[in-house]
Amino acid sequence: MQRTSPPMVRGWSPSPPPPQPARPRRWPLWCIPLLLLAALVWWPRPAQVDQQVYPLHAPAERVETQPASTLPACVRPGLPEDIPTQQLTVPTQHLMKGKLLLIDESHPLPDGYTPADTFAVLNHTQGRVACRDLTAVSGEDTLSALTELFAAARNERILQFTVFSGTRSGEQQRILLTDTLADLSRDMPLESALLAAREAVASPDCSEHQTAWAVDVRLCPIWNGTPLDTPYAATEAGRWLLAYSWEYGFIHRWPQAQPAAHSCRAWHLRYVGRAHAMLMHSLDATFEDYLALLHQHGALTLYDENNAPLAAAVCRSAGEHQTSFTLPCGEIDDLSLDNTGWAVAACLFTESCGSP
Repeated sequence: MQRTSPPMVRGWSPSPPPPQPARPRRWPLWCIPLLLLAALVWWPRPAQVDQQVYPLHAPAERVETQPASTLPACVRPGLPEDIPTQQLTVPTQHLMKGKLLLIDESHPLPDGYTPADTFAVLNHTQGRVACRDLTAVSGEDTLSALTELFAAARNERILQFTVFSGTRSGEQQRILLTDTLADLSRDMPLESALLAAREAVASPDCSEHQTAWAVDVRLCPIWNGTPLDTPYAATEAGRWLLAYSWEYGFIHRWPQAQPAAHSCRAWHLRYVGRAHAMLMHSLDATFEDYLALLHQHGALTLYDENNAPLAAAVCRSAGEHQTSFTLPCGEIDDLSLDNTGWAVAACLFTESCGSP
């Protein structure tokens, strides 16, 4: 059939339909994870957190902090003079599993690092440590200390403590960072989301959670309920934790951290062992300041009110294959690299330690 022109009507003439606006091109949904992962891999790090690798045999580095100019009366430089000493030579691979590694964006895990053996939190503690993650694992020493800490809290009728995270693999850390980036990118540009994600979650191999010593402990007023989004110091239970956790070998790793939606720094505990925790508590020192004081003095000893030694730590430049220490005859509590070219040994003094 032959197509005819539309009829002519007075006051109207045929015209083509108005052009439709171009439909925006959309990325397929499956592309989004690839874009996020590519951003994580290729986006340059901020200048202030430029990563630097410290080989085990590198010259010892002093941590840039401001340690106290004077030590409290209970902590003195050096080791006790009236206690017999012992010579100890420790392989570097053993020191690498110690409790005093400095780990951050500028101090990634050493090459060849593997964490100490880990165990399921709920199974190993036989349910005596509340844990929200059924698959969470941590080191044996950490779990033993957590069990004692939670038992002491229950004796004070404090039941809110719950472990939310323990040891992670490098792949789990990468997934956490990617998931955090995906969440943040829903509300902000990708570049801003990437910076915020790296602020909240450490990069793989730059997280303390890749060791056997880090746990995030939150306060849950109701079992299996939503945890409190307040710092420890804002609750009675949290203040108790800050006051007594050092007795069980824990430190509050970032005491100045404020609660944030995608970060657990405000509730991050690190197990450093009783000797280091006692010294840090007595010095009122952060982790970094404690390392700086050890670098400065070489050895520190904590004494009680009767002038009896309680704990000591010795710092030596780390050897490439092994490091030798001269230590008081006591209970060895930690042998560790600090990840800045130094090695540290810590001991506790028992009643059997005495004069020669």
